[in-house]
Amino acid sequence: MLAGAVLYLVVVVAIWLALPVLGDRWWLATLILFGPRQLLALPLLVIVPAALLLQRRALLLAALASAIVVGPILGYSLSLRAIAGGTGRGDLRVASFNTGSRAMNMERLKGFVAESRPDVLALQECATPEPELTAALPGWFVHVERGMCLVSRYPLLEAESRDRRDVWRAGGHGAILRYAIALPDRATPGARAGSPGPGADVGASDAPQATADAPDASQLGAQAAPGTRTFSLLNLHLETPRDAIEALIHGLWKQAAEHDRVIALRAWESELARQWVDEAPHPAVIVGDLNMPVDSAIYRRFWAGFENAFSRAGLGFGTTKRTRWFGIRIDHVLAGPGWTTERAWIGPDLGSDHLPILADLRWTGSPRQGSP
Repeated sequence: MLAGAVLYLVVVVAIWLALPVLGDRWWLATLILFGPRQLLALPLLVIVPAALLLQRRALLLAALASAIVVGPILGYSLSLRAIAGGTGRGDLRVASFNTGSRAMNMERLKGFVAESRPDVLALQECATPEPELTAALPGWFVHVERGMCLVSRYPLLEAESRDRRDVWRAGGHGAILRYAIALPDRATPGARAGSPGPGADVGASDAPQATADAPDASQLGAQAAPGTRTFSLLNLHLETPRDAIEALIHGLWKQAAEHDRVIALRAWESELARQWVDEAPHPAVIVGDLNMPVDSAIYRRFWAGFENAFSRAGLGFGTTKRTRWFGIRIDHVLAGPGWTTERAWIGPDLGSDHLPILADLRWTGSPRQGSP
């Protein structure tokens, strides 16, 4: 029994160490990366009862293997910040949600906004026309472009969208949008010091900092007002690994070439997106559906240098993409230099196969960065 527990622990440790290196590189590791990793816990159903009956020393090895499976492999986040409840709302609350190309229930969306109080909400696969979003959220700044939507309490000073025609010709998706947003400085007298948390009553003090009439695209390009800080927000929706996974399920190693083609395309899109982040003129926050978990080799190459909000301050598995049998966290909020995460959590079911992800961010950089 002890030998079986040792062997299981060795296999678990090998998978834990190999996934960040080989996932999104080697076809078998990619299948594990995006597959039902919960299956790795099944041997415990045999090992634990057998250890209780035959050799209790094996329980220690089983417990260690269980901790590795639940934590690093399944991605359970147990951050001290989440356990302590954070130190406050922070300076910026962002939310990201892939609507799944479904027509959104506007009443449900309005209820989510009223309950969770985001300052900025980024939507991917957004099929809602701009007039409908504007009517649903009067006073908010709204921008819609080719399935990517952004609504903000604060003025959108600039909106840029990368030309996707080269990515489309290669069979990819590659939606990359970059915004300049004016955030009120909490240190400025009269500036909005942060909305109450989820569940608080909606009051006039929490109204968006905009005119009574909904803004239109002509307001883009305005200058940041005194007492505000400008930051860059990137809304991303990168290529899915679905084609590669489906090919591997049906053909295993025989479809390794298709796997490699999709991986190369996804890596290229991340490279393009990272270039747009690096060229951002203001302190950056990155949100969206990256279509990869944090232990993907592509993620580690291009995105590991940013603070992952849920990894930093979340509690639980943080599933954002659900299938019939299991879930995975492929939607992210990433904080660039100068930002840190106070709290991160997963929102409610809004009718998509994705769940929204939210984060409270605090500015910790130089007071002059982002100032007009």
